Amino acid sequence: MNFRKRLANFLISDRETSIAEHMPTINDVHRYYETTNPFELGTSGNSSKPLRTRKQIYTLWEIMQTDPQIAEALSLHVTAALGGHESTGDMIFITPKSEIRTGGRRAAELRQKVEREAKIISPIINRNAFSLARQAIAYGDSYARIYTDKRKGVVDLMNNRFTAPALIMPFEQAGRTIGFHALEDENMERTIAKLSLEQMLRVKMPRIENIPQANFDIWQDKRTLIYDIRAENPILPSEIGGSFLYPIEDVWKDVTISRAGLNNQQIADSVKQAFLTLNMEGMPAVQRKGYIASLTNMLKSYRDQIQDAFEGGEALYGTKYHVLPQYGEKQVLQSIGDLSQRAAPLNEGLLMINLRRLAGGLGMDLSLVGWADMLAGGLGDGAAFHTSAQIMRRSMLIRQACIDAFNHLMSLHWGIKYNEYFEPKDYPWEFDFYSDQSAAATEMLSNKQNRANTLALVVQALTGLKELGLNKETNQLMLEDVFGADLDLADRIAEGLSGSGQIQGMPGAASMVPGAEDGTVNEQAPDSQSNDDDLPDDLEWE
Repeated sequence: MNFRKRLANFLISDRETSIAEHMPTINDVHRYYETTNPFELGTSGNSSKPLRTRKQIYTLWEIMQTDPQIAEALSLHVTAALGGHESTGDMIFITPKSEIRTGGRRAAELRQKVEREAKIISPIINRNAFSLARQAIAYGDSYARIYTDKRKGVVDLMNNRFTAPALIMPFEQAGRTIGFHALEDENMERTIAKLSLEQMLRVKMPRIENIPQANFDIWQDKRTLIYDIRAENPILPSEIGGSFLYPIEDVWKDVTISRAGLNNQQIADSVKQAFLTLNMEGMPAVQRKGYIASLTNMLKSYRDQIQDAFEGGEALYGTKYHVLPQYGEKQVLQSIGDLSQRAAPLNEGLLMINLRRLAGGLGMDLSLVGWADMLAGGLGDGAAFHTSAQIMRRSMLIRQACIDAFNHLMSLHWGIKYNEYFEPKDYPWEFDFYSDQSAAATEMLSNKQNRANTLALVVQALTGLKELGLNKETNQLMLEDVFGADLDLADRIAEGLSGSGQIQGMPGAASMVPGAEDGTVNEQAPDSQSNDDDLPDDLEWE
């Protein structure tokens, strides 16, 4: 018997060993793939999206922003993301983080510092927040020159034509910004100013689309994926990306061409021309020449009279006579009409299709950018501005970029003034947005309202079950089959409804337990322990 058991164990161990698989690595891939994949990876060149230089891309985006519909759509996105207080107009507020509001090590001191520095930094941020966000969504990046004092910290930001995105070249190391090159005109010479992170603020939009762009040939080492340590990566110029304008470049060109065609045709239709025939049979050559010249001058005089009337001249108050001499039956003028006169009306359908595509690419309703007769919308009566998922999605991207930049600014200010540095997860401050008119805030409030209504209905239904006085098993069966609760939740609620104890995990559920009315339910004593040590012991806030 022992031999049989030993043999069975041996066979089982051998089978388990054979089943265990050896996890291969990337080095086990056949070497032929390594030689051929450099020619297979990537995408083929496309004539519709050729490689462009940084200057070409920024030039096109700058031209696109001169379109009033594009400019207004971008500004509305910033308004939806940042909002604004109805009385002060402030968009961003700096408040103490939740971890230091009610306790924690050095909580009181940090709260006082955050509240004190917020009064200094908030006005600086709010003066530049809109322009920085507006430029960031148009170019993918926006910049501001930081001015500091060795005792006061950050004292001001400069965001104007000298910090235009086209003039700043950020450099990155494995996605981390390490410095900037800025173009300056000095004594009619173009020079480069080298600026550090303490001198220049960058609002970087998330890179969602990959924009084909030509790189400088001088940058030979572009390998970044083979390095495990960030500091070993090469320092390369940051590529362009993150702009809301890139997906609508071709659509905007179609809109421009369609609009230009309509405008040109309208102008051409407004130009009136008439073709005349003149019978000069038998007229001598000299007389014929003079007659044609006098007729030409008369027609030009008629045109000048109309132009003078448009300008409010004397042609409005008198009669102009034109004399055409005639000899017998000769010199008879006959008009054969205007050969350029349009017979069919202009068609705006193609333009409207392109405009709708443009609005879809911008994530904006056409009614908000000059077409108010089409749909209701805007800040006043709600509609798309409050309910659009496209606006809410872009608002999240804008807020994320702004918070990253303003955290850097606040860290710099705090470090100069208090000689303290925090890891991003340990910041004692946070940024709040006042944007109840945005789609994101409306969606949040609607979700809260729906959850509150759902909770009220659930409580009402559970109250009805309790009044029936059914046993635990029946209540649990109804909760599982009718209410759709899972097994654990149904068991806990059924136990509370049956009177065996308080419903655990449900706020305010003590009122539904028998005996709660006369105070016989034993409620858990409040925790008397101080929350001064809520934070982990390793978090020094220093």
